[in-house]
Order: sequence, then structure tokens, then C-alpha cells
Amino acid sequence: MGEEKTSRKEKETKNKAKDQFEYGCVPSWFWYSFFGGVIAASILRPAFGMKLKTDKKIKDLPGPMVIVGNHPSFIDPAIMGMALKGRPINFVAGEFLFRKPVFGRIITKGGCIPKAQFRNDLRTVRAMMRVLGRGGVLGIFPEGTRFTDGRSIAFESGLASIIKKTGSTVVIFRSHGAYMTWPRWSQSSWRKGRITAEFTDILPAEKVKELSVDEIHQFMRERLDYNEYEYFAEHPQVFKSKGIAAGMQNIANICPRCEGMNTTYIADGKRDSTLPKDARKKKNLLVCSACGNRVIVNSRGFFEPAGKEDKCFPDLHQWAKWEKTIYEKKASEEGFAISEKVSIFKLCGERDQAKVGEGVLTVKDGVITYEGTECAPEEGIIYKKGKPISKHRDRDISKSAKPVTRTFQIQGLKGMLMDYGRFMELYDPRDGAYRFVPENIQRLYEFQSSIMAIKDQLDS
Repeated sequence: MGEEKTSRKEKETKNKAKDQFEYGCVPSWFWYSFFGGVIAASILRPAFGMKLKTDKKIKDLPGPMVIVGNHPSFIDPAIMGMALKGRPINFVAGEFLFRKPVFGRIITKGGCIPKAQFRNDLRTVRAMMRVLGRGGVLGIFPEGTRFTDGRSIAFESGLASIIKKTGSTVVIFRSHGAYMTWPRWSQSSWRKGRITAEFTDILPAEKVKELSVDEIHQFMRERLDYNEYEYFAEHPQVFKSKGIAAGMQNIANICPRCEGMNTTYIADGKRDSTLPKDARKKKNLLVCSACGNRVIVNSRGFFEPAGKEDKCFPDLHQWAKWEKTIYEKKASEEGFAISEKVSIFKLCGERDQAKVGEGVLTVKDGVITYEGTECAPEEGIIYKKGKPISKHRDRDISKSAKPVTRTFQIQGLKGMLMDYGRFMELYDPRDGAYRFVPENIQRLYEFQSSIMAIKDQLDS
């Protein structure tokens, strides 16, 4: 009887091992080269207007090799993979992608490595070292999050340390048009345009040995610095969309005419006879509800005033840069505070988000505070695609949710995940990520900008 139990246990262990894949494994030929490189690529190339050329010089470089690219769009790994056709890449990707049951297994077999948000992940580092230790190619977007306003984002020196330790060759990869094609804030999906990409610089392994970690980091920072609007000001291109401005109101949320905060909204110019004919399109106007200021978002993604009295910036980066000065000024004022009613969500199991309470989120005196109620995730309401699942639709969590106060110190804040127009996540080292959905979702950018302004003040 004892032998039978042992045998059953061993069998279960073996079966479990079969279902677990080694992160950083040699990419599966079927899932990476055939499914990704042939089937997926044949769909993505025409859909996104990709015109990519492989570079034999890069493809033939000896390993280990780290290809670093800036992160303008959701489809950046596909662009990089197609540009290096014929040599598989182990990509580092957000951990949330691996929570999807089918997709997670596919990208794991395809060699992808999960990276947890907001914290050092030893599992990720080990997998990266495994790839480079066998002379493989590591593809990574060190900014960690996609562009907000078309401009590249600063990143820390952790990757440079790994490059130095493994003596890897560094290759810089940059794409043009990926941000304009599928911007992070878009609420109308992707636009029909053209994406090009190039390998711009090589830092050979011999040179890596001579440089310090800081010098390697500085090399990557300088070579990845990029502004999509500056590029397309010199290389004009048309991007077709059913709603080219949809979602912009969540970034360009301060009116440049009256400085009203969170007053912008998207409107149609399709039947507006006061506009030039080429500007009469769906969801292409940014309008201020306070003063009526109107801004046209043209087919190239740039801004134009709709009338003589209207004011705007030439592009979203310039608009966001101006907004930053306003948030910094407000955050430096004595007694500064912002508050908003929020719903709070926690991860339930490996994939589902459950609503666990409601309350008020406040930013004040260098601290982010949530005061409200909270219950255990298994007692909460599981949501799918922004709506509660059918069996939880009538669930009342008020009886199980208890009054709580949670605080997040802005100085030393590990990270902040933002999905504009949807939610904000803050990470607690003890309890994991907390997702906040504000009553007024347009205020997410205001909260993020205010928090970052306070963080800069505290760190200086």
C-alpha cells in the first residue's frame, strides 16, 4: 500500500514537471520560428505596414548578445524578432502576460522570460544569465513600460550590470512609427501606418570589458533617446484611424487656453462645417468643457488649433511637457493634496482581479493613503473585461469588507503601473499589488504626475 502511494506521488510529480517550462529555455522551433516567425509575421507585416530588413552583420555576431530597444508600442518584440529573422531571441516580458493560460504557455515555450513589476526578480535574473551563459540572444526593453507621449523613458542600471558580468555584446535597436501606430493611451486600437526599424549601434564584447557599469548604462541611455514626434516632423507620414484622438484626453487633460484641469474630451469633427475639409473626421477633436477650446489632431498625429482663438501645442510630447511644469508647481505648494473616490482590486488566484473594497485615495505630505474598506480577494467580486462575472454580479462585499487604511511612501516608491483611462497599481512589498480604479478615470494622469513631482522633490 505504501509503495502504491509513493508510486502515485512520483507520477504526480513527473506530470507536474512536464507542465512546468524552464524560463529562458532555447526557444521552441515551432512556437518561435514557425508560429511566430512565419504565421504571426505574415499577419503582422501587412496589418501594421512593417517594412523591415534583416541585418546579416548583426545576425552573425557571436554570442552572448543583448539587443536593447526603446519601448514605444505593444508590438515591439514582434518588430525586433522580425528584424533579426533567422536567429531566435529570448525576450523579457511583463509577468502579467504569463497569467494568460494559453498565451502564457506559448510565449514560455517560445523562450520568453517573465519580469515582475516593481521589484527585483531573482527568477528573471537567473533566466537571463542562463540565456547569456549559453551564448544566446536576449531581447529586452529596459524602459520597462511603453512611451506615454512619444518620448523615450529613463531606466536604471541593473541591465548594464548583467551585461558587464556576462561580457555580452550590446546591440541598440530602434523603431519608427510603432508609437504612432499603436500608442499606449489609444482607445481606438491601432492605426494604419508604416513601421520601419533599424539596428543603430553595436558595443562589442571587447569594449564591454573595458567599460564600467555606469559607462555601459550611459551608452544605452544615450543611444535609446528618441522622440517619435521629432522623427515624423522630418519624415511626415499619414496614419489612418477611426478615432485618432480617442484616449488623448487622458494625457492632454489640461486645457492650454484656460488651464482647466481634466476638462478635455474627445469630439467628432466629421460634420463640422467650420473645419477644413481634411479635418472633418470622427473622434479627431480635443475640446475643453470649460472654455470651448478646440484642437484638431491631424492624420499625421500632430495638433492644430481649430479656430483663431483656440490654443494648442504642436504635439502630445510638448503638451505633456507643459503639463508637467503645472503639476510640479502645484505639488510644491504648501498644503498640496488631491483626493478621489476609488474602487480597490486585488489579484485572486493567478489571473483574476477581484474588487475587494471602496474608499478614497489621497496624495498628501509625501504619502499616498487609501482609506476605505477591504475584504479578502476570495470574498471579492471577480471582474472580466471591466465587468463582474455573472455569478458575482449580485455579490455584496459590504458585510465582509472591513475598514482599512493603507499607506504608500512616495519616497522610495518601487513602482507605479498605469493603464490610462482604466486603473493605477501600486506595489506593497508585503501584500503585493493594489489596483485602484478612480471614479473619474481621467484623473489618473494627474495622480501619476503629482506623485512623480513629489518624488522628484523628495529625492533632490
